Amino acid sequence: MLTAQALAEMFCRGEYVTDVEDETWRVAFEHVDRRSESLALHRVAIHTLWTVNGGHLRRKILDDALILRVLRKAMPGYQGLGLTLYRGECQFLYAQNKIGFCWSPRIEVATRFARGLNAIESGGVLLRAHVPAEAILAGPNDHSAQQMEEFEYTCDPERLRDIEVLQFFPKP
Repeated sequence: MLTAQALAEMFCRGEYVTDVEDETWRVAFEHVDRRSESLALHRVAIHTLWTVNGGHLRRKILDDALILRVLRKAMPGYQGLGLTLYRGECQFLYAQNKIGFCWSPRIEVATRFARGLNAIESGGVLLRAHVPAEAILAGPNDHSAQQMEEFEYTCDPERLRDIEVLQFFPKP
């Protein structure tokens, strides 16, 4: 059985394990949060792990504040200007003010998520926000830019400005 500490170390290397109980992931993130100074954080690998599996991790951990603390410590950072970005969010998460971390400069990408994957449970909502540079934890990596063409920015949802609803989409 994989311990939370071993899972935390794997996360720090950018390794994702699917068959781990939700509680183990939460405890692993708590470990990374508490011990980040003493862990070898492979920021580029963690960034790719988050780009590919962030939604799964968010559903397992169910603690956006904890996730945000870890991402602030583990992401590679951003050196650039603030941007206008878009997100396709679940209506139920938007209603709870639990806006996600991943945003795109491409409205068509956000619309695809608002109509599709993020609309499955409750319908979707297309959002636009001004994202100051200090709110961006990481810019697009190779996976999101070249393979997926989403150009995903990982952002601190607490620091977004002027969030605007552009459109609601029904549950498919």
